[in-house]
Amino acid sequence: MNDTNLIEDLRLLSPPSHGWVLVVVAAVVVIVLAPLISRAFRRSARVTVAAAGPAPWTAALAALEHLTPLLCTERSRDYGIAATGILRGYIETRYGLRAPKLATEEFLVTAGTSPLLPAEHRASLGRFLELCDLFKFGRYAAAAGELRQLHAAAVAFVLASRSPDSAGTNLEAGA
Repeated sequence: MNDTNLIEDLRLLSPPSHGWVLVVVAAVVVIVLAPLISRAFRRSARVTVAAAGPAPWTAALAALEHLTPLLCTERSRDYGIAATGILRGYIETRYGLRAPKLATEEFLVTAGTSPLLPAEHRASLGRFLELCDLFKFGRYAAAAGELRQLHAAAVAFVLASRSPDSAGTNLEAGA
């Protein structure tokens, strides 16, 4: 074997191509950004739909009003499940907090650190959700009077947390 032939053969080789690195980087960027962009579009679509429908407090007050037949000891668990769902949906729509998918403790931590939910509402909301958890998971059967007080607290929370420009409207919905 001749040494000059080997060196000449090596000079004929092309330099390595790094084009595949760009393809891999582009694929990773697309995979990372696609869910973020999708989530942003879903949130903007949700805001648009919410703006077109009734105000979130109006819908929540109407839904809470439909729960009045559940204000009896035998139905306290049903009331706890339904009322929690209504308030969590209201909080998600009104404040943009992801409430329905979190456990109560997780939600209270998120709400406690969020500047979106005013501090004066956090304590009463936390107590309400904890009591409803007792109905749902602890098999606690509340007396009708306790349920009426809890219901009044839920209605008061929604009324107190309305936007300032709506404070004079929809008062009859909470009555």
